[in-house]
Order: sequence, then C-alpha cells, then structure tokens
Amino acid sequence: MLSRSTRFIKPLISTRVSTVVCARNLSSSRISSFRSILPIKNEVPWYLNPEESPSVSSPLKTIQIPDLPENHPQALENIVTFLARDLGIDDLIIFDMRNKIANNEIENEGAYDISDFMVIGTGKSTKHLQKASSELDFFIKHNLHKLPTTEGILKNGALAKFHRRLQRKGKTAPNYSKNAYGAEPNTWVMTDTKSDGIFIHMLTKERRNDLNLEYLWSDKAERSKYAKTNVDNESDDIFRGIRYFHSSAQSKQTVSFDAYNLTFDNYSSEFNKLLRSHLVDPKTTPLKYVKDHLDLMYSAGFTIDSDLLYSYFNTIIQSAEVNSKFMTDTKAFKNRNIIFANILKKYNIQLTKKEILKFTPLLIVSGSQFDHPSFLTIKKIIENPDISHEELLRHSKTINQLLRLSNKISSSIDQKHRDLKREIDLLLLSVYANRTNWIHFNQVIDSAIARNDISILKAALPLITACADLKTTVEFNDNVLPLILESGLEPKLEPFVERLLAKIYNANQS
Repeated sequence: MLSRSTRFIKPLISTRVSTVVCARNLSSSRISSFRSILPIKNEVPWYLNPEESPSVSSPLKTIQIPDLPENHPQALENIVTFLARDLGIDDLIIFDMRNKIANNEIENEGAYDISDFMVIGTGKSTKHLQKASSELDFFIKHNLHKLPTTEGILKNGALAKFHRRLQRKGKTAPNYSKNAYGAEPNTWVMTDTKSDGIFIHMLTKERRNDLNLEYLWSDKAERSKYAKTNVDNESDDIFRGIRYFHSSAQSKQTVSFDAYNLTFDNYSSEFNKLLRSHLVDPKTTPLKYVKDHLDLMYSAGFTIDSDLLYSYFNTIIQSAEVNSKFMTDTKAFKNRNIIFANILKKYNIQLTKKEILKFTPLLIVSGSQFDHPSFLTIKKIIENPDISHEELLRHSKTINQLLRLSNKISSSIDQKHRDLKREIDLLLLSVYANRTNWIHFNQVIDSAIARNDISILKAALPLITACADLKTTVEFNDNVLPLILESGLEPKLEPFVERLLAKIYNANQS
C-alpha cells in the first residue's frame, strides 16, 4: 500500500511527462521549418580555420639585419641575427673598430684598444632589455662557449631592493639624490661577449638619443650624420644643462661652450664665466643657471673641489639675487650659513684643515652683518678718526666656533699660513667690535700676543677708540698699548693713541 506522500507525487510525474512529450512533438515541426530559413554556418571555430583567422604580423619579422663588415667573424653574424630575430632588438648598427688608423692617428682610441666590433641596438623598454640581456648571456654561453660579462643590468631581486631603498628615503633625502638624471636602471646594458672583441650595447630609445654613442664611434667622415641638433623637449637627465647651453638665446659669448668636451677645465671655465655674469647682471644670468651647471658637472663625475666651492660661495655672498630675498640683515647671515652647509652636504665635499682656514674669512663675512652700511671697518675708522659706533650689529653663533677652530688649526700648520690667520683675526676683531662683544675680542688679542703678532694689536687700536666702552678702553691701555708703543707706532695710528688717552683722562676728570 502506497503511503500518502507517494500517492500525491505519482499523478504529478505522469502529468509532467505528458506535457514534455507534447512540447517535443510541437517543437519538432517548427525546428524543421526554421532550419530551411536560417543560413548554414561553418561550425568550425575561427581560430581553427586558417582562412578566417586574422593575419598577425610579428614585429620581429620587420627588424632589418644590418650589413656586416668585410671579413667579419662568424660569431658576429650569429649574435646580430639572434639579437634581431629572437630578441627583437631594433635599429642595429655595427661599428668596425679594426684598422681605425688614418694619417698615423688612431680614431676612437679608447674603443680601439678594447674592442673590434661595437654593436648598438634599441630595446622597447627596461623590462625588454632585462629579458634580452639574460637571453643573450644564455646564447653566448651555450653557442659560443664563452663566459660573457654584463654591466648596467639589475636583476629582479636587486631591482626590487633598489626600489625599496628609494621608498625608505622618503622626504628625508635631498632632492638631487631622488633624481636619476636620465640614468635609470636597465636603460643601458653592455655585454662583453669575450668572443672576437665583440661588445653589445642595448639601450632604450630615450637613453640612446641622449648618449649618442654613434657619434662617438663613427668615422670622422660619418660623424655629421650622427651630430645632434638643438633639442627642444625637456627631461630630468644629465644633459639638461647641455640643452640649455645649446638652445639659450641669451648667450652672448664670443666663444661658445662646447658641452661635448667633457673635460674639467672646459666645464670649470664655463662655471667661472657664469659666476662673473651673475654678479654683473643677475637677471640675465640668474643663480639657477650656475646651480644647474654645477649639478651637471657633479652628475658627469667631476669632483667639486675647494676652488670651485670657494668661487661659488663668494658669489652667493655678493649676490643681489640672494640677499634681496631677506627682509633683514640678520636673516641674511643666518640663511647664508645654511646655504653653505647644504652645499657641502649636497656635493659631498670634505675640507682639509688648510681648506677650512681658506674658507673661514668667507664664513665670517657670511655669518655677520659685514655688508651693513653702518658696519665700521678698520679702514673706514682710519680714514675718518672722528667716526663713532652708533648701531649694534649682530653676528651668528658660528663666528665664535670659527674663532676656536682657526686658533686650533693655525697652531698645527706651517709658517706660510700666518698671513691667512692674520686676515681671519682682523675680520673677527671688526665683527666683535661692532657687536661690542669684548670677551671674544680680547680672546683674539690674547691669541695674537701668544703668536707675537703685533700687527693684530695695532689693528685693534682704532676699533677700541671708536667702539669700546670706558672699562674696555682702560684694560686695553694697561695691557696692550705698552706692547704697541714698544714695537714702534706708525704715524697714522698716533691720533688714535691720543684719542684713547683723552677718553680715559676725561673720564677721570668727570
């Protein structure tokens, strides 16, 4: 006996089966009529039918293999063919460096000594060059049985490490260190095949245009074909300064700057010209041009020596463009010291003891209000003995450090630096007298007495009469003036001795 649920389901099943059978009978006649109306299509998919498949032309098939030099080795042909057909390296050029002797002179002497063939090609991207370099090494090892060396490539692990370091720098690193100056990793890969003197250079299109290796290795008769014209587009690579010098309409030099003459004398000479032009007319030659040229020298591998730095900082101190940015003279001397510290850090300059002494006078002028109209110099006081100190002029805290540093260094160097130390002390006396900083003023005097340098004591006499208070004047009269008189007094200093004694006498009478 069927259960209640079974009796309930059985009629439903029979009803559904009859409905499906009827639907099949009705649809069979309609389907047959539709088949006569619809067009018959090929049921083979397009990707299995070669006649209907879209024609795809590989870019590797369009790459031209360059003409090979006469008497070339078979290895050169194999490598160039592999670069073009298997790796997709485009715009291949082969330079034959053999027998580069004309008129008893060797053309491209540097390349002539190390290679017989230079091959240059262009890759599509840094990823392409990275992969192509790996495949080329594999090809040379297994087909030419040589162990090649490759430079300029960063593998995936090293490249990831490089990017992580850049991210960690963040905002703490200076801007120049974040700029690759056009020399990003894997943009120029060089492979020494170790076979028949063949060198392979694979570059990105942008890097190849910047370096212009064709001009470097071509014959003299063909160099005009590879000579660069003015470049209008701007980028952040190391040739940005070269573009400026070639395209600047403001340059009025009789002898143009040859940016491709990569010698220190050429670039330093142009740097000094820019410094002089800036002092004459800051609008025509702003300080930015000077900075760009110095960055160009540094990125090209030239060492920024102390002479260049001295000229640069000396120009900054005198620059109307720099000093006009500051509302007060106090801000001026504070910021000039910051500028100098940043320059040392930016170009990684290490100064010796003698070089520090050389820079000390500039730092004293930079860290004081020496250029203030009311600043009393020794020369100004001697020319006008009646002048008196009216305004208190401040100086940076680094001046006191320079005093201690100059005393320490001068005691450990030879005799010929006494004149430089004397110049430093004269500046320090003037700065301290205008600030009425008599404690450090007397320290300079004591150091001069210890060195038996009477000229410093004589130079202090006009400053005492013009700037000192009564207490300082009396101390100078008791301790220093006898030494000056004993050594002999110049006629131009006699009025100041009289003024000093008169000042003390009038104070005692009152």
